[in-house]
Amino acid sequence: MCSQRPDAGGRCANELCSSPGRRISKIHAIGYQSGPLRSVINSYKYSGTRSWSVVLGRLLLAWLEETMAGEPPGLIVVNPGYAGSGGDDFAHAEAVLAAAARADARKRWPFDLLSPAAVVKIRPTLKSADAQAWAKRATGNELRSALQVPDPARTAGQHILVFDDVCTTGKQLDAVAGCLLDQGGAAQVEGVVLARAPWRGPTTRR
Repeated sequence: MCSQRPDAGGRCANELCSSPGRRISKIHAIGYQSGPLRSVINSYKYSGTRSWSVVLGRLLLAWLEETMAGEPPGLIVVNPGYAGSGGDDFAHAEAVLAAAARADARKRWPFDLLSPAAVVKIRPTLKSADAQAWAKRATGNELRSALQVPDPARTAGQHILVFDDVCTTGKQLDAVAGCLLDQGGAAQVEGVVLARAPWRGPTTRR
């Protein structure tokens, strides 16, 4: 499913890869959550440097041109944020997607820019930033009940690519994929993130 380093048995160390209940077919990562890329993403999300959306949007667009040109998705959506009371101050993933769409001079890529979006979050959920893996799994489970597809006609039968900034366990992207498959009738759902955290194996709650 992903490019995580395999364990001694040759299997991917991310538990989602071997999960029989997995809904997302693959998660692509543009880079690792380390070094300058980590600094840029953290500055963008947490320090108010919102102009980074332009650079990150161009990075996403370049990745699409390089990687997905042979088999382009029918729709590119985001792991949705929630803008209501108790929700996000800034729709950071949506802003990167919008920047990528503005940079797409040929209008080649089917970015989801409509309102409401193809998949939406109808209430706030627990924050997963900087949480341990067990907490991120719980957040992914909670997210499933907070997602909704307003117009299944837009997603039915589609090969959909879900964008997010960072992937740690993949559970949130898997929840979005499940919603698009079950409520939206999508044919296939993949994910792409700007950066993935190096997988360190299962983490138990202390």
